[in-house]
Amino acid sequence: MAVAKQPTDVDEWPEERVQSDLEEIEHAKAVAGAEGVRADGGEDNVHASRIAEQLAMADGEGKDREPIDVGDHVQDEQDPDATMVVVGFDTLQADAYELGDGGPTVADVNPEYPATDDVIEVVYPQRTDLKLEGKKRYAFPRSRLEVVGRVHDRDEEVSD
Repeated sequence: MAVAKQPTDVDEWPEERVQSDLEEIEHAKAVAGAEGVRADGGEDNVHASRIAEQLAMADGEGKDREPIDVGDHVQDEQDPDATMVVVGFDTLQADAYELGDGGPTVADVNPEYPATDDVIEVVYPQRTDLKLEGKKRYAFPRSRLEVVGRVHDRDEEVSD
């Protein structure tokens, strides 16, 4: 059985891999600014700091809102008849989270909410849905959503 030779020189990498890596770097620079892109875990690591902020948000720290978790049922304050399920948090703030390639940001389409709000990703499940995979995700600023049903017991201690 022959083992494929792993490229050792950048010139030997497939063009798709090189292009993919360059696109990731450019995306990181566009979001964080060139000076904020670090891989060494330094203090100005924008991605790491936003993850820490998301964890703090989940614990309800620093804001006068109740905490929110993946799986919680939430309502849009502008459409209280629709119940949604939280499926994710994004590390980008509303003013940086684009809706589609080069499209408007969450902040652009929600000007009445803070541009620095956290972004919550939700789906609109149907009563008869057996799974949420493949459902279209929608992004909302955190302050637009209200928790109406919890999935997790927040009173129990979390252990590592």
